[in-house]
Amino acid sequence: MIEKAKNIIAGLFWKFVLFLVVYGVRTYLLVVYRPKMTFLGSVKSTDLKEPMIIIANHTSMLDPLMVQSLFFHKRSIVVAKDQVEDPHFSWALKRFKNVIPCDRFNLDTEWALLAKKELEKGNSVIIFPEGKCRYDGLLNEFKTGFAFLARSTGYPVLSLGIDGIYKMGHRTQILVDEPEKIERVKGIPSSKHLAERSEYFRQKVWELKQRALGQTGAILPVATETPAEVLPEESK
Repeated sequence: MIEKAKNIIAGLFWKFVLFLVVYGVRTYLLVVYRPKMTFLGSVKSTDLKEPMIIIANHTSMLDPLMVQSLFFHKRSIVVAKDQVEDPHFSWALKRFKNVIPCDRFNLDTEWALLAKKELEKGNSVIIFPEGKCRYDGLLNEFKTGFAFLARSTGYPVLSLGIDGIYKMGHRTQILVDEPEKIERVKGIPSSKHLAERSEYFRQKVWELKQRALGQTGAILPVATETPAEVLPEESK
């Protein structure tokens, strides 16, 4: 009985801690960076009428927190499995019910099954298709997982473009485009088809990001021609 009582108390304690963390981080992001959302299509609010697959560019480690803070209700997020298992983050991520771990270094299909269940429960799924941050202004190749999920489930893809600027005195700009479904094809979708759709949405997100930055005319090379990012220490 004593052990059971201890477990109950420990569970309540962690729930309280996570409550403080979630609402504390959300309040900080919304107050300090004052995100301004511009809706370009039929979606006019973060209160989505149907579950969607939400994708965005990944310029900062704050991007996932910001998107979750804006689409705060009825949503899950795909997170790299190695981050979920990282001792710096695991204490929190493993306790969040809305986290879907994905192994980005090996073939992993379990995450898609979990994401499908979340969509069927009415929860939108947030995915950053680049798989990691890129800091030189370009976009990495989009992994095809989100396209496979959208094609196989029939749920629409909602593209976001984030300017990626998080600093005092600047309102983080976020553009939200018209939701779009990926056409279903007979049988298992070919890797070529998924790659084409992924590149299409990559270019779409790029245009949204450029508009969020107030820039026009910049062309993003296709994924196969986009140079790899050169990190500062690599350029020495």
